Amino acid sequence: MAKQPHSSTMGRKSYRYTGPVTPLDIEGEKTRMLFPGASYTGLPEDHPIVSNLIARKLLIAETGAAEVVGGTLSEGA
Repeated sequence: MAKQPHSSTMGRKSYRYTGPVTPLDIEGEKTRMLFPGASYTGLPEDHPIVSNLIARKLLIAETGAAEVVGGTLSEGA
């Protein structure tokens, strides 16, 4: 039976941050800085700060489709 690649990361959602540089302070975790254009995994979606950033479209779920669409648009221009 073939091994499935990245089986440990398949269930983890990845988000790209589009806001200004800002600290993300979640109780019980080490404070981390969010940088524009960076990708983050393991963010607790039910946390008020994270859900607010998602609602304001400052954290955008990465699906891989955006890169394909972006490449198609630039090739046609």
